[in-house]
Amino acid sequence: MNRLGVVTLIFGLVVASVGCAGVGSSNSAPAASTITTQPANQTVTAGQTGSFSVTATGATPLNYQWRKNGTAVSGAISSSYTTPATTSADNGAQFTVVVTNTAGSVTSNAATLTVNPAPAPGIQVSPASINFGDTVVGSSFSQVLIITNTGTSTLSITQVAQSGAAFTVSGFSLPLNVNPGQQTTTTVAFLPTSVGASAGNISIVSNAPTSPTSVALSGTGIAATLNLNIGPTSLSFGSIPTSTSSAPQNVTITNTGNSNVTISQISVTGAGYSITGGGAPVRLSPLQTLTLTALFSPTAAGSVNGSMSIVSNANGSPASLSLSGTGVAPVQHSVALILQAGTSTVSGYNVYRSTASGTGYIKLNSSLVSGLTYTDSSVRNGTTYFYVATAVDSGGRESTYSNEMQAVIP
Repeated sequence: MNRLGVVTLIFGLVVASVGCAGVGSSNSAPAASTITTQPANQTVTAGQTGSFSVTATGATPLNYQWRKNGTAVSGAISSSYTTPATTSADNGAQFTVVVTNTAGSVTSNAATLTVNPAPAPGIQVSPASINFGDTVVGSSFSQVLIITNTGTSTLSITQVAQSGAAFTVSGFSLPLNVNPGQQTTTTVAFLPTSVGASAGNISIVSNAPTSPTSVALSGTGIAATLNLNIGPTSLSFGSIPTSTSSAPQNVTITNTGNSNVTISQISVTGAGYSITGGGAPVRLSPLQTLTLTALFSPTAAGSVNGSMSIVSNANGSPASLSLSGTGVAPVQHSVALILQAGTSTVSGYNVYRSTASGTGYIKLNSSLVSGLTYTDSSVRNGTTYFYVATAVDSGGRESTYSNEMQAVIP
């Protein structure tokens, strides 16, 4: 009896349903959801958020579920979705939304999220490490450290510190700001106080992601050597006529040590000797040279010995070199000319001389030569002269030049 009652009830429901349809009931099938505006691709900078939205139609209520790379995003259940602050890991993520109603569901096209890196400073140091090599104890050797901003925003350096007692860094003021693509320079110096190897480090603190940046420092202190090389060690001027000067001879002084040498005095002894080009005091750096010029100008006949003395802080000071030369009395040369008289009556003669044949004659006598001989005592050694003469009558008229005579003075 209970079974029959159930069957009858169900049948009655079916009949009622059919009856409703027969009279044109408004309870038709619901419209499926349709997406009319798809979510669009988004481009943001790391740290910013990305926003996506969708427009859909269909029987309400419409339900939304956003997905990232196929995985549902918790709480993202509205027609728009804003991401949390993005990172570089979000670059290329695909976002879709599933729209659901009683008639079913539809999935949107995928929208791509592009995340560009946020502007950030970068730091590059050149050189990456500094080796000063061998440096004399008590002296300073400097090198330049270049700091370049390789990033896309301002590099701000807030601290530059060095370790190692023999090293210093200078040439900057903090805070030090460097624009993108620009560089700044600092000076790093090594001043060893003892013999031996030294090590240190520069630490640069900045807003770069890799901060702090380190630069290794190294150098070796070596003992100072103070040496001068003088060459030649002696000068010989040979025989020089008195009251004349020799050809100049050079003396070269070279610093062959590894430290500066100061020459405090340069002097010469011996009659007739002199030097130029070496005003003391003078400082020579390693490998630097100084050239002195020596002359011998004897005032009397006879051999003369002398010396040059060089006083400095170099080993073996004072250094000296010997000087030698002989003064000789000059040989006096003259040219005796014999004039040949003509047939005409003359009042006297003029004598002319030149160092070139046929031209450039200069008269030697200040008054007419009355006799037929003339002596020229003003000749110089090693010179060739050319002579001509003219006759002058009582009226002051002068003849043409005579034949030319040549005289070679040894």
